Amino acid sequence: MASDKQTGRLTVVHGSMFAGKTEKMIAWLRHAEQEGKIVRAFKHSIDVRYDADHLITHTQDRFPAVRISTAEAILDQSAGVECVAIDEGHFFTPSLVQVVETLLQRGVSVMVAGISNDIWGRPFVPMPDLASIADRVEACLSPCRVCGEPAEFTQRMVPVTSRTMVGGVGEYEPRCGQHFTPLSEPPEEL
Repeated sequence: MASDKQTGRLTVVHGSMFAGKTEKMIAWLRHAEQEGKIVRAFKHSIDVRYDADHLITHTQDRFPAVRISTAEAILDQSAGVECVAIDEGHFFTPSLVQVVETLLQRGVSVMVAGISNDIWGRPFVPMPDLASIADRVEACLSPCRVCGEPAEFTQRMVPVTSRTMVGGVGEYEPRCGQHFTPLSEPPEEL
């Protein structure tokens, strides 16, 4: 298909919690702004940690963000935007992949950050599908809280109350494969 528009580029940053994924995203957004680009950050509406209207790192660095409940809402709120950042991509349904593909076709550069594996040890959908279409994939791994080795998993430290559990320090710990204990199969309904 011939087009006079340049295709955007996709960067996927994934890994364990507390590894600096949101820090990388904020740095990417600020750099794009310094280049004079129009940027917009999005976060899922269930993520109200620290501040509902900003991307916020665990060290409290912040960047304004639009709260949305569906991936499709990104398309409605990104007209004229040149760079789109989507934090906590694992909170979205697989429809995020089609939304990202649409943005790329529009010439928008996109960065999606998210956790690689869920608390059951499974790949966190839709992150693997996004990584498969990305121009660049970067892993951010914190040190395992038990041994210090790179942690590709996130251990749930408190009881499970729902399928999507937003949390932070005290509720999750980064763990390497040797020290990660997957939870038993998730209940059908919580």
